[in-house]
Amino acid sequence: MKLGQQLKIKQNQSLIMTPQLQQAIKLLQLSNIELADFIDQAQLENPFLQETKEFTSKKQIENEKTNLNVCDNFNNTTDLLKKENKIDLENSFDTHLSSNANLENKKLYDKEVLKSGNNVTAGEVIEKTLRNKISLKEYLANQINIEFSDKDFKEIAIGLIDYLHPSGWFTSSIDEVSSDLNVNSSIIKKTLQKLKKLEPIGIFSENLSECLKIQLIENKCYNPHFEILLNNLQYLPAGKFKQVSKLCNVNEKELFQMIRIIKTLNPKPAEQYQQDNVMIDQPDIIVSKSEKGWRIDLNRSNLPSVNLDEDYIKEINDYNLDKKGTDFADEKIGEARWLKKAVEQRNKTIVRVTSEIVKKQIGFFRHGFNHMKPMILKDISDAIGMHESTVSRVTNSKLILTEWGVMPLKNFFSASIASSEDSETHAASAVRETIKSLISSEITGKPLSDDKLAGILNKEGMDIARRTVAKYRDMLNIPSSSQRRREARLKNFASC
Repeated sequence: MKLGQQLKIKQNQSLIMTPQLQQAIKLLQLSNIELADFIDQAQLENPFLQETKEFTSKKQIENEKTNLNVCDNFNNTTDLLKKENKIDLENSFDTHLSSNANLENKKLYDKEVLKSGNNVTAGEVIEKTLRNKISLKEYLANQINIEFSDKDFKEIAIGLIDYLHPSGWFTSSIDEVSSDLNVNSSIIKKTLQKLKKLEPIGIFSENLSECLKIQLIENKCYNPHFEILLNNLQYLPAGKFKQVSKLCNVNEKELFQMIRIIKTLNPKPAEQYQQDNVMIDQPDIIVSKSEKGWRIDLNRSNLPSVNLDEDYIKEINDYNLDKKGTDFADEKIGEARWLKKAVEQRNKTIVRVTSEIVKKQIGFFRHGFNHMKPMILKDISDAIGMHESTVSRVTNSKLILTEWGVMPLKNFFSASIASSEDSETHAASAVRETIKSLISSEITGKPLSDDKLAGILNKEGMDIARRTVAKYRDMLNIPSSSQRRREARLKNFASC
C-alpha cells in the first residue's frame, strides 16, 4: 500500500448559527421581565445604548405614581383582530397598550379595567392585589426578641424559624436540627416549648393533634374527651362517627359539637403568611374586547424598548479615532442597531402568533374555558408560515391577560378528545373544565361517580372513558366520589 498526502478542494453548504441569530432566538423566548433584565445588562456593556425613559421600574411607579394610561389607545388603533378575523399587524409593536397586571378573575378584570376609564395604570391595578403584611419570619423574630432575654437562646430560637414547614408545624428531626445548629438536643426541646407559646397560636406544633390541642387550650375548651378525639382524628374522614363517639365516651350529638369547635381552629397557622411579599407576575400580552373586535397588545408597563444614543454616535463618528477605536465603535454601534431590530422583530412575532391563537380560540375569548378547542403548535405554525420551534419559543414563559384571567400562553395548546358523534373534537382542557363544572354543581351527599361523569360527557358528545375522567379529576385535585360523600356527611353532621 502506497501512503502519501493529497490536497483536495471540496465545496459544500451548511447552515451556521451566527451570534446575531442566536441572540434573536434567545430574545424570542424571553418574557417581558426577562427581556428588561437582558437590555439592562446590554446597556452596561454598550455605550451607544440609551437608557429607556419610557420604561419605568416598579419602585419608580410606587414613588412617583406615574405610568401610561390603561386605555389610551383603545379608540385609535389599527392593530385589531376584527370580527371578520382579518388581522392588520402593521406597526403593531409601536403602540403597545399599557394595561393592568395579573388579575385573579373576570370580575376583577371588569371592575379595574373596563370600568376605570383612563385613570388606572398597570402598576396601580396590580398593587391592589397585594397586601403589605409583615412576613412570618419578621413577626416571629419580633416576638422572640421580647420573649427571650438570653442572647444564645435568642439566636437558637431565630435559627429554628428556618426549619418551619409552610404550614407552621415543626416537622424536622430534633437530632438533625441539633446537629445542624451544633446545639444540644435538650436545649432545642426547651427552646421549642417556649416557641410554641408564640402567635399565631399553634405555631411550632409538631403535628396536627398538637396544633389543635394548643388552640383548644388557648380557648379553654380542652378536656379529656377532646384529648381522645385528637388522638383518633384519622377515623373522621372515613365517617366512623359511632366508633369515635364510643372512644370519646360521648354521644354522636356531643361528638358533632366537638367537631364544630375543631372546625373553627386553624390547622395551618402559617398559611396566612404564605402569600406575603410575593410579587404577582404581570402579563406579557393583553387581549381585550372593543367595539371593532379584539385588541391584542404587548404590556407596555413591563416591556422595555431599545433606544440608541444617536447624538453620541454622531459625536463619535466626528472624531478621528485610530483603527482600534474605530473598529470598537463600529462593532458596538452594529450590536446596538441589531439589538433594536431584534427586539422589534420579537414583538411583531409575538403579536402575530397571539393573533392567530385568538383567531383559532375565539370561542374561549367569547365564552370561557368550556369553549377551548384542541390545538397544537403545528396549527399555528402552518397558519402563519413559521416553524413550530419558533411558535414554541414565542409561547414559552409568556403570560396572557384575558377577560377570564391571566394564564400561560401555552395553555391554549391542548390535546384533543374524540367526539362520540360525527362532530368536531374537544380540547382536553375544555373537558376538564366541564368535569369541574359538573362536580361543583352535583347534589350534596350524592356525588357523581367517575362512571356517571363519563356517561354524562358521552351524552354531550365527548367520547371519554371512566379512567380518563379519573385521570382528569386527579389533575384538578378533586377527591373521589366516595371521599366527597364522606366529606359531605361530615360537613352535614358538623353543621347540625
